Amino acid sequence: MTIHRGAAMTCLSFVACSQLLAEWKVLPPTNERTGLPASLPGDAKVIQPGDPWPQDNQFRWLIGAFKIPEAIEGAGDTLTRGRAVGMRINCGDGGEVYVDGKLQARYDNDHPALVLVAEKAAPGAPVRIAVQVYGRVQGGDKFDEAAWTIVEPARATQPVRLTIDTGRPGDAVPSGIIGLSQGAGLADYEDATAAKLKAGGFKWFRMDNVFTNVLKKPSEPPAPAQGNDFSYDWSDFDRRLDFIVKKMEAEPIFAVSYMPIVLDAVKNDDRHSAPRDYGVWEDLCHRAARRALERGTRVPYWEVWNEPNTGWIVPGPQDTGTPEMRKLYETALGKTGVGEDIIRRFEAYAKLYRATARGVQRADPTAAVGGPALASGPFEQSEYGFCANGRGFARGLMAWCRQEKLPLDFVSWHEYFHPADIIANQADAMRAYLDDYPEFKKTVRHFMLTEWNEAWWPNRPQDHEVGAAYCADCVVRAFIPKKIDRPCFFYVKQNDEGFRGDWSMLMPNNVPKPAYHMARMFNGLAGRWLTVKGGDDDVCGVAAWDERAGRLAAVLVNFRYRYSLRRHVRVEIGHLPKVLAGGEYAVWTVDAARSNVWNDRQRAELERTDAGPVTGGTFAFDCTLGPNSVTLLELKKR
Repeated sequence: MTIHRGAAMTCLSFVACSQLLAEWKVLPPTNERTGLPASLPGDAKVIQPGDPWPQDNQFRWLIGAFKIPEAIEGAGDTLTRGRAVGMRINCGDGGEVYVDGKLQARYDNDHPALVLVAEKAAPGAPVRIAVQVYGRVQGGDKFDEAAWTIVEPARATQPVRLTIDTGRPGDAVPSGIIGLSQGAGLADYEDATAAKLKAGGFKWFRMDNVFTNVLKKPSEPPAPAQGNDFSYDWSDFDRRLDFIVKKMEAEPIFAVSYMPIVLDAVKNDDRHSAPRDYGVWEDLCHRAARRALERGTRVPYWEVWNEPNTGWIVPGPQDTGTPEMRKLYETALGKTGVGEDIIRRFEAYAKLYRATARGVQRADPTAAVGGPALASGPFEQSEYGFCANGRGFARGLMAWCRQEKLPLDFVSWHEYFHPADIIANQADAMRAYLDDYPEFKKTVRHFMLTEWNEAWWPNRPQDHEVGAAYCADCVVRAFIPKKIDRPCFFYVKQNDEGFRGDWSMLMPNNVPKPAYHMARMFNGLAGRWLTVKGGDDDVCGVAAWDERAGRLAAVLVNFRYRYSLRRHVRVEIGHLPKVLAGGEYAVWTVDAARSNVWNDRQRAELERTDAGPVTGGTFAFDCTLGPNSVTLLELKKR
């Protein structure tokens, strides 16, 4: 059977002025998003690409009316007649682009838009383009670009083919594809929040900042001293575990951090000091692991600290950077002349790791311990400018664990913003390092990306579909093929209803952002992987066959880091499992207009956008995927 479906577009009326503009005009600002203007006001001002853009949190319409040119300058004076013609647009901190009243794309200053003006251009044909430029969150200080371009036919008009092979199911789909990460505790620990996250299929939850307020001075409430000169307040620790283990029925990954004030080796208001007594830290870890066990909320994974490679651990007076530590670090790094500050920092981390591992495993010998929770990948700045001491800390930790006979059960790092191929390279590097430490190649059971999102700063895409599509692209092109099996989306929930590029996937009252739906699509996959052939730089996908449930599901992603474009896609399955005959297919979509709280607060939940019967022994589905979109295609037995 073959099904043909087109893309739903958001249409708004636009009454243009009678004379075509030869320039762009910007309208007066507003405090929030507004509908497409019915006309150009008299106080609209002329603006051109390259001009500065206001740096306030005001929303502005940028409107132009043009004629398709006969040729495009700068492209060898390429003639446009009969060809696909588009316009590349980037202005301010991001926005949404309408062509002749239809919403085509959203963008931000790092992910500029490409809109298709005509599949077969007729020079002189009028086109009206309106851009609602969002109020500033983090960047975009000018009207960067508004440029005509020829769009290659493969992207503009030709369908991308994805073929799903059901003949040889592959490895088992893991229980959960995407997990969660949160620092400094959740906005709330309510049953409804846990139920929403459980419905999203999240099977693990990484939290840092779990020790910061546990250890108290002897005079501090609420608990009396327990065998030493300190008192303990486990209330926050227990609340987090109860939420994850008892309410969500998920596995906690606890990043041991940060330093209780009473243990500071040096004054540090950010709680990044190394401990003044590593023995007390070891005892704290032992008590925490034992308490979790005794309460029936065991912590199976203990990650040591958070981003030590970039200075988030500050060495104390006893972390002197000994010659022995320098030799270990520089040998692992393969380079001499490392600065004393880095050696001292690594020494503090190495000692902290040893104390943590010994303390945890005295209470729970089978608990997994790992790290180094790098900020960005396992590279030096000389290799990638956005990395810092990653190679040294990753390989140094392996060398330290070998020397001290310590466990290394998983490796971990963080990444935001960078394309999927960068993250894939990071996983490859970690595996290459493990080749030099074969004893740990056997013991490392997980590759954990314990913080990950579209950006490490507040960024508009994290409110809408662009951020969700970026994350989905990472899953398909990096996480699944490179077996990064514990990615942790940072973070879970915000406290207010404002849109400001917050990292969270849930808003108050557990209203989901597009990223939640994206994760739920992947986490709903089960059974065994199916091979998906085809795709290109825009479109990719994964599929799984769950024989027990009689469900074949595929997640389709349309994302390009810059200039994403709507794409025609054809999905083909040559041999359907017999049980699907007479069943039903259904489609759920996250794009600019659907399942998108940023676009419409009343349509925040995941929308089923298509459905129908499955007939015959084959299946073909034609659709149009919007730019920066994620789609779930599901075939189920009757």
